[in-house]
Amino acid sequence: MKKLNYIQGAFILTLTNLITGVLAFAFRILLSRSIGAEGVGVFQLVLPLYTLFITLVSGGVTTAISKLIAEQQAKSNFRNMHKIVKICCTLLGTWSVLIATLLSFNAGFVAQYILKDMRTLYSIIIFTPAIVFISISAIIRGYFFGLQDINPPAAIDVAEKLIRLTGLILAVKLMLPYGIAYVSAGAMLAMAAGELVSMLLLLTIYIKKRHKTTPSTPTDSSLSIVNRILTNAIPLSVSGALVTIMEMLCAVIVPSQLILAGFNKQNALSLYGELTGMAMPLLFFPFIIIVSLSITLVPAIAAAYTAKNWVVLNRQCQNSIKIAAALGLGSTALFSTFPQQLAELLFKSPHAGNLVFWLSLGCTFQYLQFTLFAISNGLGMQSKVLGYSIINVIILVMSSYILIPMPKINIYGYIIGFNLSTILIVLKNAYDLKKIKQLKFNLLRLLIKPLISFVFLLFTLKYVYRYLILSYTSSTSLLISLAAGLVVYITALIVTRTFTL
Repeated sequence: MKKLNYIQGAFILTLTNLITGVLAFAFRILLSRSIGAEGVGVFQLVLPLYTLFITLVSGGVTTAISKLIAEQQAKSNFRNMHKIVKICCTLLGTWSVLIATLLSFNAGFVAQYILKDMRTLYSIIIFTPAIVFISISAIIRGYFFGLQDINPPAAIDVAEKLIRLTGLILAVKLMLPYGIAYVSAGAMLAMAAGELVSMLLLLTIYIKKRHKTTPSTPTDSSLSIVNRILTNAIPLSVSGALVTIMEMLCAVIVPSQLILAGFNKQNALSLYGELTGMAMPLLFFPFIIIVSLSITLVPAIAAAYTAKNWVVLNRQCQNSIKIAAALGLGSTALFSTFPQQLAELLFKSPHAGNLVFWLSLGCTFQYLQFTLFAISNGLGMQSKVLGYSIINVIILVMSSYILIPMPKINIYGYIIGFNLSTILIVLKNAYDLKKIKQLKFNLLRLLIKPLISFVFLLFTLKYVYRYLILSYTSSTSLLISLAAGLVVYITALIVTRTFTL
């Protein structure tokens, strides 16, 4: 078993996420071409429910287990590691089977009275077993992430997405003559099949690669392990559920508040679609790197903290914050300089560029927030992170209710709340981390060098594009400007010694 450092692991996960992202995008394209907008609408009715139940049952488990496994590895207590996995599989397996059973028996009620479309019935019934598969997979993934052994879960993620895509192709061929409800159910069956194969592969590799233990090695009591699992997992699960619930609420609140601002229903939905389907996905595309970094950072921080290796702990914190700042500032420069050009090039919707611009102003803080959350989780501050998530929901909902109905603000009220909550949470999180006496980093000081590089990048992007647009098309000028900006930015980051080779 090859152990990677957290940055190497993040690099592998980033590549994997790019591949799986392309496969997931292909899944969506094939589905939309097969059953049209109405069919996709039926499938999308089920998907948030699927996500919510997965989050409630196993959200935060991977992060919690990776942290606990890293702590035990730091102590070389391999028996405890496997005891944690065994107890968690028993607990989560029982809980997920119970939830899946209750949901399947009440699928008709959910389809008719909650989703209000009986065509979702078969999809609901089919996705319930996947709740169990995903729960067990989350535990084993956490085990490998805790060991910094990234390759097995990364490879299996790609395999799972390939199975999904293959299953969807078969489902479309077999179910299309029977109508939208059956194709939607077939798509859900393809997802469930991918999750089943993923679980079986992860379990097989876990059994094959797990450390051999001796009976004489002492272990913690089962009650103590259960307590640690719940203490770590529950706040993370609730945080994840809050995010999912907030997205579901905003899908209802934002369009309705836009109507109060004077938009008709069609325009309100179009504007919300530009925000959530164009501007935000574009803005958070580089976020793949931060998500990957956070997954590997939690166990790395936990291991260093458990071993009381304060030098390594501070180096990990400082490096991860600098990476987040560099990516965030680079994204801010890109999206604030070329918002209309990117929106026109990618979506044929230059109006979405206005949303991209204003969202980009909080981009750096979004990247820092996710990284600080990972550091906090690694240090056992899950309850604090839950508190930050609650603050985020409150600010977003309040800003949506108060600001969006104002005609001159409208959709930008959501963006104001989004950016404001992010800035406040970053400042509060940094303040809470500063109270830990072993941590010796200064957030403002860590941002100075990336900010200098950001200024060079901003000028390069603006003036190279302004010069090229006189002779070339907008897309050509944009691509050359991006290439020049990337070279200048990397050079500036090295010259300022933000990063050293």
